[in-house]
Amino acid sequence: MTQPDHSLLVKGYCMTLLGGLLWSVGGACGQVMFRSCGVTSNWLVPIRLFIGGLITLAVAAIAGNKPLEVLRHKEAWPSLLVFSLLGSALCQYSYYSSVQYANVAFATVISYCSPVVILLWTAIATRKKPRPYELCSVALVVLGAFTCVTHFDLTTLAVPVKGAVWGLISAVCFAFYTVSPRKLMQKYHVLTITGWGMTIGGVVMLLFFRPWHIQGVQFSGKLILLMTCVIILGTVLSFSLFQSGCSIVGSLVGSVLSSVEPIGSVIISVLFLNTTFSWLDLLGFFLILVTIPIMALGKAHEPVG
Repeated sequence: MTQPDHSLLVKGYCMTLLGGLLWSVGGACGQVMFRSCGVTSNWLVPIRLFIGGLITLAVAAIAGNKPLEVLRHKEAWPSLLVFSLLGSALCQYSYYSSVQYANVAFATVISYCSPVVILLWTAIATRKKPRPYELCSVALVVLGAFTCVTHFDLTTLAVPVKGAVWGLISAVCFAFYTVSPRKLMQKYHVLTITGWGMTIGGVVMLLFFRPWHIQGVQFSGKLILLMTCVIILGTVLSFSLFQSGCSIVGSLVGSVLSSVEPIGSVIISVLFLNTTFSWLDLLGFFLILVTIPIMALGKAHEPVG
């Protein structure tokens, strides 16, 4: 029996955490656009995915990863197409639609149920019982996210049916996004799969929603700046770092570590939107952050063949 490479695990933890934090930046910018720029998810998500995907593929090509190689292997097409439509496109669209129809708090709570979805799927697929530290971490992260965004006041989750439905779809799709590309990424580079996932998903959504026909969008320097942050920080870097980290630490660990997004979102709100913390916010932060050493220690002490 050998132990995992601890330095590689640390690198995986850092990449996954940073991906989650950058998602919070993209989410904050998206919320501002929804509130003040006349933007909807039908306009934002297709453009975000398509441009972000092209940039990611360009970076992959510059790095010498040969992104066109995957297209030459027809056996990879079905998996890549499913990942693009369900993992990239629907995952992003359902989250932003939940924000649009309900609110950020509800969308965040529901989307961070994804570790539970992954845990259940893994248990069914492998017919193995979850390890105690995995169960503990999943429970803590769900409770922590719930605490941060609701303060145990269930009336804040009184949302329209559309918001609730899109939120549940978001949780399932985020779990799928985390798990589904593992085999592809064992054969092709992370940037290649991530880039094609966003590009293909973006093309399909562009053709379906035709954002160039959507009325009411208030074009300005502010909108361009926010879109740039969403695409570069909240899409290209966040997706790539998250998938790279997950390829090292695993899907369940990655989904748990990415839950630093609510913390990043609250910190951004405090720094730029004059929001104040409460003791329940701090409790939620603790519940989420404590899962990091739990998962890290548990993973590090797992023997591998």
